[in-house]
Amino acid sequence: MPENLIRRVRIMKALRDFPDAPKRTLARALHAENAALFPSIEAARCLIGTITGARGSVSKKVADKSLFRPKGVSGADAWEGMMPESWSEPIEPFILPTSIRSLLVLSDIHVPFHDIDALKIAIRYGIAAKPDAVLLNGDTLDFYAISDHEKDPRKVKWHGELEAGRAVLRMIRSAFPNVPVYFKEGNHDFRLERHLMKHAPVLISMPEFELPTLLRFAEVGVEYIANKRLIYAGELTIGHGDEWKGGGGMTPARWAGMKAKDNVLLGHFHRISEHIDTTIRGKSLGYWSTGCLCEKQPQYHPHMNNWHHGFAIVHIETDGSFEVENKKIVNGKVR
Repeated sequence: MPENLIRRVRIMKALRDFPDAPKRTLARALHAENAALFPSIEAARCLIGTITGARGSVSKKVADKSLFRPKGVSGADAWEGMMPESWSEPIEPFILPTSIRSLLVLSDIHVPFHDIDALKIAIRYGIAAKPDAVLLNGDTLDFYAISDHEKDPRKVKWHGELEAGRAVLRMIRSAFPNVPVYFKEGNHDFRLERHLMKHAPVLISMPEFELPTLLRFAEVGVEYIANKRLIYAGELTIGHGDEWKGGGGMTPARWAGMKAKDNVLLGHFHRISEHIDTTIRGKSLGYWSTGCLCEKQPQYHPHMNNWHHGFAIVHIETDGSFEVENKKIVNGKVR
């Protein structure tokens, strides 16, 4: 018997056996029963629609009139067919490969307002530590020129910011030539997309204006991790810090832990802190915030900001357990 006829017979039997079942439910059952005949749920649903006259005037001509279902009627579960498509776009975490056992985390460089000495010290220490990968954990660029905040027009040099950002990426790749380099998009890096959405929406979907293209990630072998996407490094969750709303409180690490309710490391606040909790069942949870590698006295907040220079190295075991070395840079030395 030809396959088309076998499919038709199977569908007609299912329709007669379960006259009140929604088409998608029947399609799901047919696909599960025989994936060779019905390679996908959607393919089965389309065939059901043809046989029941639900696919326009052409399908009504070939439909089995005894199985015809008036539009909008499908038994007790008819309401399911009224459900509109969801616009929800879940943000999946980035899972750090298990081959990576040590990770150098550099956060908040804010090029071109980077602190040259602090950045050199962090990179030199990282080279000596021989990490398996480098994570630029957000706000690698400042994007001052496209900020919505008040700014000095004498410093607005958009092209210069891009060139400086590309130069820093080339420098980091040169310092770590044989390991993966990940670029996590922070809130400052995201200024580009936000600027396009507000001022040039027709360009937002053009690859030429996307951050990885403008910063030439492909040329230097940098992998992009989108804004708000968390990173799972074994049992440790890493975020830039803008994934959670709020100002960080007195101790950003503890503040983040209260939000995440799990092991977490973040940057964003430019302050080094650590907090350990023990659950009622005796499980230890650790929270860390790392220092920055940018100037500590920016024009908009030059005094009493309590910022620290620093970086981190994360060691990850095969079972997912981990250790965080949260380093601070004081007077030109790593502490």
